[in-house]
Amino acid sequence: MTPVRARAERAVNTLGYSLVTGFAGAAVGAVTGGLGWALAVGGASAVAGGQVGRSRPDSSTRHHARLTAATADQLGPLRRDGWHLLHARPVGQDTDRVYHLCVPPSAHLVVVAMDWAGWPKGAHVTRDEDGAIFAGYADPEVAVEWVLQAADAVGQALGSERKALGTVGLAQVLPVHGASVDNRGHVQVHRDHAGESREMNVVQGGALADKMRSVPAGVDRRTRRTAWSITQFLDATFP
Repeated sequence: MTPVRARAERAVNTLGYSLVTGFAGAAVGAVTGGLGWALAVGGASAVAGGQVGRSRPDSSTRHHARLTAATADQLGPLRRDGWHLLHARPVGQDTDRVYHLCVPPSAHLVVVAMDWAGWPKGAHVTRDEDGAIFAGYADPEVAVEWVLQAADAVGQALGSERKALGTVGLAQVLPVHGASVDNRGHVQVHRDHAGESREMNVVQGGALADKMRSVPAGVDRRTRRTAWSITQFLDATFP
C-alpha cells in the first residue's frame, strides 16, 4: 500500500467512526436530555469516534501483522531444536518493515527473514537460469534489497561485538505465504551486494522450519551459550 493510499484509508476510518459514533451519541442525548444534550453528547461521541478511527490500523498494517504472525508460528518448532527467535523487529531506518532474527544453537550465523506483502495470491514463485525471481506480476527484487540491507545492519551491529561474540555469518530468507514456491518450496539465488555475492533464500512458509533445520554446523555447550549471548545482544540492539 502506498503512503497516499494509507493516509486516505485512515481519513476514511476517521470520518466513518466520527459519523457513526456522533449519530449514536446524539440519539442517546436526545432521549435522555433533549436537543441540547443531543448536540453535546453527539459532538463528544464524534470526537471520540474520530480518535478511534485515526488509531485503527489500515489494511496494509493488518496484513503485515498477519504475515508476521504466520511466519512466527511456522518458525516456532525450531525452539525445540535450541534456536532463539526474535520476531517483528524493526531493523534500519524504515520502522514499517520488521524482521525475524533467528539464531541457531550452533551460533555461527543469524538468519534475517522478512515477510513481504507483495507476493501475488496464488502465484507461482520461480527463478530463471540467470537467477531472476518471478512471481506473477510482482517484482520481488525490492524485497530482496530490503532484506540484504537489513542483514547489513545486523552484520554491522554484530561486528562491533566480534571480540565478545566471535565471527557471526548471515543468511537471508524471504518467506512466502499465499503463493507457491518452485523446487519443493525453496528457491535460492545470489545477488552482488556491497562488493560480495550474497545468498537469498525464497522459502514456502510451511517449509521454513525444515529448511532452516538443514543449516549445517556443530553444536555443543559453548555454542549454545554463545547463541544465547548473540540473541540477548540482538534483542537489546533491535528492540
